[in-house]
Amino acid sequence: MNKPIFSDEELLKLVAEDNTEAFKILFDQYYNTIVRVLMRFSQDPEQVKDWVQEIYVKLWESRKTLDIESIGNFKAYFIVIARNHAIKHYTKRKKLELVSHYELTDYDVSDNNLVESLEHAELMHAYQKALSKLPYKAKEAYFLNREKGLTYTKISEELGISIKTVEAQISRVMAFLRQELVVYLR
Repeated sequence: MNKPIFSDEELLKLVAEDNTEAFKILFDQYYNTIVRVLMRFSQDPEQVKDWVQEIYVKLWESRKTLDIESIGNFKAYFIVIARNHAIKHYTKRKKLELVSHYELTDYDVSDNNLVESLEHAELMHAYQKALSKLPYKAKEAYFLNREKGLTYTKISEELGISIKTVEAQISRVMAFLRQELVVYLR
């Protein structure tokens, strides 16, 4: 495998200067990774293609305002963006389906599955909202540990920070999530 000619940071700087070739390189470089992330949320290839396009359009539209210096690991950052995008759409779609189902049942809320599904959708929305409040670096460490299953040692190597920093960040994220989601943790 050949080493890329440009680093992600260099590509992002070029993209910020409206360089479409650099954007195409980023697109090609991360397309398969983003598709794999999104396929966890939808098995519909057309839906996944739409999401990929939406994500890349958002990246292009925000190219001038991206804080490239604070992003750090662009791949991990981009995976979090894709995952959040899919969860947002998945949650929104599920809520719409549940509301439609609720309306069709003539407001009969005795169906435990409906109530559980609504609670789950609400929890996922609250979880995403809470995650969005976190500093990027803490969110990145949390994501690598919880979603990717990386050990603290691997995370410290990947992010270039000490193991103690990783432990502290993940611990703070967990405490924050417990505090934010306390009403759902019955």
